[in-house]
Amino acid sequence: MTTVIKVEKLTKKFGDLTALNEIDFSVLEGEVHGLLGANGAGKTTAMRCLLGLTNVTSGDMYIMGEKIKKNNHIQRKDISYLSGDFRSYENMRSIDYFKYLLRLENSKSKRYEDLSNRFDLDFNRKIADLSKGNKQKVGIVQAFMKSPKLLILDEPTGGLDPNLQREFRKLLEEEKQSGSTILLSSHDLLEIQNTCDRVTIIKEGSVVASQSKEELNRKSLTKITVTFVESPKIQDIKKNKAIKNYIRNENEFIFYIVGSMNDFVQFLSKYKIEQLYSDTSDLNETLLEYF
Repeated sequence: MTTVIKVEKLTKKFGDLTALNEIDFSVLEGEVHGLLGANGAGKTTAMRCLLGLTNVTSGDMYIMGEKIKKNNHIQRKDISYLSGDFRSYENMRSIDYFKYLLRLENSKSKRYEDLSNRFDLDFNRKIADLSKGNKQKVGIVQAFMKSPKLLILDEPTGGLDPNLQREFRKLLEEEKQSGSTILLSSHDLLEIQNTCDRVTIIKEGSVVASQSKEELNRKSLTKITVTFVESPKIQDIKKNKAIKNYIRNENEFIFYIVGSMNDFVQFLSKYKIEQLYSDTSDLNETLLEYF
């Protein structure tokens, strides 16, 4: 399979601060690839380096086989970018903004009409009058309306309600099926699990893993809170392979489970339970506990 993005030993320093430390990752043609990390991990910096929007300290980058020269902008004809702090011409109506961008591309596409409708965007209003969430919709429409070969999306669902997040996931799948390659960043583990084929995890400027979604799911923690009638034996907890860690408050236990649930269920079957509920662990817990 063709490699669309290749990053080798990319380092970016801001004075004495190392924002990226010799990171490596690649994005394959036709996949949705996630950059996962906490805020400040280096995801945005990596994207800005790829697009030539910030100077690079060292390392090599390639997009569609073309080497990205340090400190230079690249040709973006086949690339769309949505920044995490998306901004546009505030005094323009959204429709005028879209038409302006299309004129720059010498395009007569009217896909912005369908996209605006899908995301419930009133493109006749001035951008300055829109809420943060609606401005994010403008960013999404401008990124997708020219049907690019490569989409680079920095925290694209910020400000969207759950229904529109689901609509966005549908749109990603449609773009993927049409042959587009997508690189997106998020601090939300669940979003990455729901949208991406592969994921690169960045922690404090370094890549700690680059793997398939299935591998990530196997390694991600599930947090299960159990209130027992009588507390379980500590030796039973410690010898259980599924329990990565736990926190105890009298008869209430918070368990962090990794991998298959079978071993954990067998452990629970030995005891009487008053209450049980679970949720997927947040990103910081996953990174802290596993990596």
